Amino acid sequence: MWFRGRTVVAMIVLTAIAAGMVTYIFLELPSWGYLTPNTQRGVASPNSSDGLQQGELDKMNKALSLIEQRYLLSTDRSRLLDGAIQGMVESLHDPYSVYKSEEEAEKFNDTLQGAFTGIGANLRVDHGAIVVEEPIRGSPAEKAGLKPMDILLSVNGESLQGLTLSEAVSKIRGPKGTKAKLRIQRSGSSEPLDLELVRDRIDLETVHAEVDSDGIGHLRINQFNEDTSVQVANALRTMEISGLKALVIDVRDNPGGLLKSVVEIADQLLEKGKPIVQSESRDGNRKVDYANNGAKADMRFPIVVLMNKGSASSAEILAGALKQSANAVLVGETTYGKGTVQVPFNDILGDGSIVKLTVNKWLLPDGTWVHEKGIAPDVAVAQPEYFLASRLPRDLILKYDSTGEAVKNLQNILAGVGFPADRNDGYFSQATKTALEAFQTRESLPITGEVDAATAQRLEEVLYVNLQNPDNDKQWQVALDKAKELLASELLARE
Repeated sequence: MWFRGRTVVAMIVLTAIAAGMVTYIFLELPSWGYLTPNTQRGVASPNSSDGLQQGELDKMNKALSLIEQRYLLSTDRSRLLDGAIQGMVESLHDPYSVYKSEEEAEKFNDTLQGAFTGIGANLRVDHGAIVVEEPIRGSPAEKAGLKPMDILLSVNGESLQGLTLSEAVSKIRGPKGTKAKLRIQRSGSSEPLDLELVRDRIDLETVHAEVDSDGIGHLRINQFNEDTSVQVANALRTMEISGLKALVIDVRDNPGGLLKSVVEIADQLLEKGKPIVQSESRDGNRKVDYANNGAKADMRFPIVVLMNKGSASSAEILAGALKQSANAVLVGETTYGKGTVQVPFNDILGDGSIVKLTVNKWLLPDGTWVHEKGIAPDVAVAQPEYFLASRLPRDLILKYDSTGEAVKNLQNILAGVGFPADRNDGYFSQATKTALEAFQTRESLPITGEVDAATAQRLEEVLYVNLQNPDNDKQWQVALDKAKELLASELLARE
């Protein structure tokens, strides 16, 4: 979502392969044997083997020879082999199980360690289309108006349809300061939208924390990578020194990350012995992760979890654990509903590539599987429409009597900058013109009642500033009120 002022960010930027909306376990693997999350060797299928049988190997070799000898154009054997492995993984019909070539694997590993460059968008491939999982907060992608589930059609006039993710990324990447003109298809929009981004380095902020004068802490977690639990521990200590009395944990648009990370974070917030998450292997065996250390008695306080449709996987694990094991109150929207766990099998193929496979289900402490259902909030709150606004066109002047998605977007932005029109259906009415003229007057722009490049730029700048203000974040305000309510109840109970 573009312009989102108090949101959280996605886990992976554009330079990486699609890895959002996932929970990972990292294991050291001596073979292809199936491993459960506690790294104990599991039982392989009775039909499995150490490799292809001779007949299967002959079939593969014949196919390879046929293509190399008879196909019209010259071929690249390494690409053919990559394609064969990719085809095997795709036959699982699991969007979270993927094959990553050596080049893709390097980028994937970088993302989980916090090394980011690009335009700041997490992508995946869905039925041949390049789909946005989530733009990163403050990134060029977010500022330009990319939203979750946007489909990228082309970049700088080059089609992205049917490309692998690495091929699409190679077209979208470029030197810092250069432009990437994206054409996107957005659900609910009848016409494609054109967005222009300026590439930049992405410095991903994993954790942000602050405490207000009432002792209400705001802990925003953007992803769960290798050092997130350490950052959370440091943030909690700092907030405790600042007088923390109640805590709002913000996991909006957090697409997931490492299972180990979220377990370590939950351990800091729950009483010792409380269940965090269950993992179920393919043979039905379950393992339960408990809080081993547990929060100190003086660090147990009322907790509110702020979540939305973009909260997935590890973010859902944290929300569910805090709800069921700490009586946290959940505020916002029903979460994404991603209840499986993946393992990246590194160097199994001997060339630096990765096979990432779904190996487990994860379940809430009470055994509920939230896959494709999500976790419903205790207090449902949606953001105003202008939180979903996108960038205004620069090659088209919007004026009275024009229609379309761009006009509808303009009307949402006008509401966000304090000059709502009489409608938001995409028709540029007289009242829309009047509202626009009032905005131009206040901002000392030429009073034309039309949106040219200068007016578009100023509208976007004002809206972006407005959305940085927590007073305009409806979900945050409700979560804050709920935290104050819980704190008051706790103080009353102590009297």
